[in-house]
Amino acid sequence: MVSGEKFFKENFHMSKNSFDQLFKLVEKDLAPKRNTRPKDGIPPKLKLGLVIEYLASGGLQRHLASCYRVSKQHMGSIIDQVCDAICRALSAYVADPCQESFLEVANGFNSRWNFPNCIGAIDGKHVSIKAPPNAGSIFYNYKGFHSLALMAICDASYRFTYLDVGAYGSEGDCNIFKESKFGTDVLHDRLDFPENATVNGVKLPFFYVADDAFPLCKRIIKPYSKKNLSAEERIFNYRLSRARRCIENAFGLLCSKWACLKKTLYCSPDRAQKIISACCMLHNFLITHKSTAYCPPGYMDKFDDENVITEGEWRKRISSDSLYHTTFSASAGRPSDYGKYIRNVLKQYVNSNIGELPWQRRAAFVE
Repeated sequence: MVSGEKFFKENFHMSKNSFDQLFKLVEKDLAPKRNTRPKDGIPPKLKLGLVIEYLASGGLQRHLASCYRVSKQHMGSIIDQVCDAICRALSAYVADPCQESFLEVANGFNSRWNFPNCIGAIDGKHVSIKAPPNAGSIFYNYKGFHSLALMAICDASYRFTYLDVGAYGSEGDCNIFKESKFGTDVLHDRLDFPENATVNGVKLPFFYVADDAFPLCKRIIKPYSKKNLSAEERIFNYRLSRARRCIENAFGLLCSKWACLKKTLYCSPDRAQKIISACCMLHNFLITHKSTAYCPPGYMDKFDDENVITEGEWRKRISSDSLYHTTFSASAGRPSDYGKYIRNVLKQYVNSNIGELPWQRRAAFVE
């Protein structure tokens, strides 16, 4: 396999050092079995390179098989094996939902994005797949194509802290959340959330920020969506959008770097689920190790000292038909009274002398 630094950055979206680190983590899982016939004994590093290039380029499997001198018959099993190995080896890069990790995430959102008690930004996408045989319309979504749903939460540094991959595309987007284990745990308060923390003199629970695809409740706060918003409500929406922009950027980076997600995945739903999960795990691995080959300077949205935004380079690399644009549809769920109360307290806080930012009125277009 070619070993130049340029090759790794262009074909794998990572440095050679990152690739070598990754290989050390997955090597044992990729080693040929003892009873493997010599002609099928594909070197582990070759397997990893083949699959990483497939994920990064979105190239045709038969073309990559030819380039790596691997039989087309083995491509599918190699993809399964490598994606499974990546997900196992990198599972530690997704934080366990415990009080300690929640508080660490909340500190990040408060210090970087000036939004208190936030333990993550949540959103969902639809990944296009080939219609499975005899599946009927079970994977057919409201946008008019067959898909698997990807629901994710990220921290203030764009790392995914929760992933749910594999819900049927035909499920209503609000149901994907409500019927997932995570959604059930959130709605019934079953996770190891920290004790309420004081905001503007009021003890408030820790929560996720979301858009209208998710229900307003104790643990999920979303913008005001009525017409004729007051200046205070517009400022609150702006402040929340700063925090929610993290998941927007996380998905933008994911979709722009792993080109296999830009196209329809012509494989079984089980294999598609492994591919999507592996891309997300690789994203966390490379973000955690601050890989400039994966996320170079200027690639993400950036605010200057006056809060003027410079949009990230990833936005220029997202095509109109990208996975990025398949956001979950708005939910018609009834908001909880406690969720509305929390949002109102936060609105008062961001408009108070304690919580306001000097440029927020200009940024929210209220002056």
